[in-house]
Amino acid sequence: MKIATLGNAAVIHTRRWVECFRARGHDVRVWSLEPAAADFTAEALPRAPLPGFLRYGLATPALVRALAEFRPDVVDAHFVPNYGVMAALSGFHPFSITAWGSDLLIDAPRDVLQRVRARFVLARADLVLADSNNLAAAALEHGADPARVHAIPWGVEIERFQSLPPREPGLMFGARMHEPVYDIPALIRGAQPVLARHPRARLVLAGDGSLRGEHERLARELLPPDRVSFVGLLRPHELASWLGRADIYLSSSLSDSTSVTLLEAMAAGAVPVVSDIDGNREWLADGDGARLFTPGDAAGVTRAIEQVLGDTAWAAAARARNRSVIEARGVWSTNMGRIESLFEALAQRKRSW
Repeated sequence: MKIATLGNAAVIHTRRWVECFRARGHDVRVWSLEPAAADFTAEALPRAPLPGFLRYGLATPALVRALAEFRPDVVDAHFVPNYGVMAALSGFHPFSITAWGSDLLIDAPRDVLQRVRARFVLARADLVLADSNNLAAAALEHGADPARVHAIPWGVEIERFQSLPPREPGLMFGARMHEPVYDIPALIRGAQPVLARHPRARLVLAGDGSLRGEHERLARELLPPDRVSFVGLLRPHELASWLGRADIYLSSSLSDSTSVTLLEAMAAGAVPVVSDIDGNREWLADGDGARLFTPGDAAGVTRAIEQVLGDTAWAAAARARNRSVIEARGVWSTNMGRIESLFEALAQRKRSW
């Protein structure tokens, strides 16, 4: 197939997706307003110095000319309010829109403009992909045709979690971005009593973002400096290594669809201590593979961590349970094969027109 992918080429998830389809023998070209890394091939679209809702629309004529030259079998757009809008405005069919979570779970309910844009894209898409049931439900709520919506988690590259370093008792590891929706302060405050009571425990936070400096200052105020580390953005093999070493994986996200990092933690054996939200409950329940806490509740974070550290037999059973769940329904190659089949069906329909 010839696939035209529209998405942020600076984001690792876009690259991972595109390289998967290229490895499967498809001719994939990428168009992006954001610059790609030096070793990733993407076509630059004109980026006007304007707000995003104008910038992407103004880049659409250049995209239309590029699509007319490439003549793809499928246009594959990622994130509803920007590249989804471009795909819909292009008039090209068939096109698939992949929602990434915040576009429909946070942005679309926020105001009328966001809802109008979501409905505009979803009503025109030939295929709507969501990585969780709650995200698929949001797509339906905003006007997607039920026959065109498919909930398929991306999954994890299971082979990266076969040979891992020894587990470090008491290591608590988080890997979400330092942005408001991930509520990192709840983790820092929740870890404070744990570090005071458990001499071997320590907290490691990966990721970057606009609030990282603020979170580092909070950690300096509340936590022993030799027991907390901020390690920044990690490459995939580095993330796998940290998750393999971690006793506990932490996430205090206020909203999510299926978190890839959560699935990676489950594959690696880091016991999830995560917020009690829909996206997490599709994979875990409190006491069944994880300990859950009310979003924003730092004391709940503390209690959940203590429950894991205080019951090693339960934690071992949770690790085994979570690994089997990933092997059954969270393997990247299997789930991407399902998406590939949907793309091929779209391409076949186009050829029959």
